[in-house]
Amino acid sequence: MSRKPVVSGQFYPADARGLRSTIKSCTPEVEGRERVLGALCPHAGYAFCGSVAGRLFARIQVPDTVLLLNPSHSYDRPAFALWTGGNWLTPLGEVALHEALTSALADLPPVTADDRPHLPEHSGEVVLPFLQYHNPQVRIAVICVTASADLAALKGLGGSLADVLARCGEEDALIVASSDMSHESGRRALDVVNRNDPLAIAQMEELSPDGLYRVCRQEGITMCGVLSAVAMMAATGARGGRQGALVARATSADSPLGSGSYVVGYAGMVFR
Repeated sequence: MSRKPVVSGQFYPADARGLRSTIKSCTPEVEGRERVLGALCPHAGYAFCGSVAGRLFARIQVPDTVLLLNPSHSYDRPAFALWTGGNWLTPLGEVALHEALTSALADLPPVTADDRPHLPEHSGEVVLPFLQYHNPQVRIAVICVTASADLAALKGLGGSLADVLARCGEEDALIVASSDMSHESGRRALDVVNRNDPLAIAQMEELSPDGLYRVCRQEGITMCGVLSAVAMMAATGARGGRQGALVARATSADSPLGSGSYVVGYAGMVFR
């Protein structure tokens, strides 16, 4: 069985030519791509966040192995749901499942093999075409991080991910946390997003999983993939990473399709 797209033709073009052209238009020409340990990528429609994702992946040398950590918008358990159901399909073709890495992840005590949270979930699907565009040979493993994961479990998973990647000989693997930033509505929505997002970004630049978790809770920052980001940052630290760096930031209000009364923030970040 392969995982079929659920937002193709809605969040991004449904045909290969159109999708490739859209990604190309979002991706600036830059010199000196770098290998990084982690990344934060938005997952909205490309009309809203494509420029942020494009600038992010223009900076990254996408390796052959990527571990995707996605939030779940539909399920609140299990805490860490591992996809085991085969390759993923996009309009650009099939993305192969890294079977050896997936098997190793399935042996981790906090991880549950469960395809159900992945089937309706768009957050990883939207990232995949960018990975394919920049490395057609990429293989993936995918975990849905749900709301039942607490801070201790997230940090524990991060350490375990670092160990598994080392045991599998995948020290160069990239861990991508899929997340949009603040989601706000009302007359002052844009002001709230522009106040809150920098608070979360500052904690990510410091590579502080505890700080990101705490500031989102204390300040009511509605970052949908905060749990995925915390786990990715914990893994990055366990792999020797020391900092995060903001590559691009935007809001849905920047798009001609955006609305001032409902605003979502987007950030693209690298971690090394």
